[in-house]
Amino acid sequence: MVNTHKTVISSRVRLARNVNGLPFPNRLNGNEGRLNDFYVKTREVCDNQFKNKFWKVNSLSPLQLSALIENHVISPALCENDFGAVIISDDRTISIMLNEEDHLREQCILSGYRLDEAYRTIESVDMALRSKLDIAFKMPYGHLTSCPTNWGAGMRASVMMFLPAMALNHTVDLEIRNMHDMGLTLRGVYGEGSSADGFTYQISNQSAVGVGEEEILHKVKIEVARLCELEEQAERAIRGISIEDSIWRAYGLLRYAKKICVKEFMDNVALVKLGVIYGILDINIDVLNKLITDIQKNTLSLNARRELNANERDILRAKMVNEKMKF
Repeated sequence: MVNTHKTVISSRVRLARNVNGLPFPNRLNGNEGRLNDFYVKTREVCDNQFKNKFWKVNSLSPLQLSALIENHVISPALCENDFGAVIISDDRTISIMLNEEDHLREQCILSGYRLDEAYRTIESVDMALRSKLDIAFKMPYGHLTSCPTNWGAGMRASVMMFLPAMALNHTVDLEIRNMHDMGLTLRGVYGEGSSADGFTYQISNQSAVGVGEEEILHKVKIEVARLCELEEQAERAIRGISIEDSIWRAYGLLRYAKKICVKEFMDNVALVKLGVIYGILDINIDVLNKLITDIQKNTLSLNARRELNANERDILRAKMVNEKMKF
């Protein structure tokens, strides 16, 4: 049986929806009579569904926005719209972006391999929103979205995966090319155009046209299972004294260094996580995954309640990392 716990970091399902009679977000001018009604109804529905906080983009500082992006709660595109807003659940598993590329970008992101649960959660919210909003849907096209690749189900299902062995033996490069032919995509941590920092990749469906929600979920899950098997094979293939030496060197740096930059941390924590998978290091892998978010540039400053300079961030990051490396 494939062990997904060590390979899968998180699961996310995102739905794209638009409201009839309201221009697409990039066409809004703020004078539309239905815009305020859209805000009010969306907030009412979400208030009834889950405990949350609501912010308009222009009410948040650049630091707050950047930290939310680092935490995968909002997208960079949302910050570019003067009429953008976001509703975030108190546990940060649900976020509803208003006026990003579409009027609604509803997402649920859960730790671990919980793709079906993420879908059920956001589907419940979506059904409640549909009962109050006139959602743009037309047969035979399905949901009408700003980007044609989202037409139909208007859904992206994605799983964040840790694939160090495949990255180190370069087999992941072949999989990235093969994914396109299967209607899937394998990208970096923050989606299209981003790098796979710390050997972390995001697999998702490439299009929602002509397929249903269950079919999308099924296709992604099949590939996740296959990648987990390939990763296990690669782990066995690359193990040896050289990789174990690299793991211990990475652990020593993160355990004792007094200053650590983000790139240095990401490069070395990936090897430490591989050491946990091999049973060489006894550290909770979930703790390491959370640490990856906590030590990011803007998140550090936000939690410190002031803008930290690069030197201060590197020192604070090292202290936090040193503590988590104890076992």
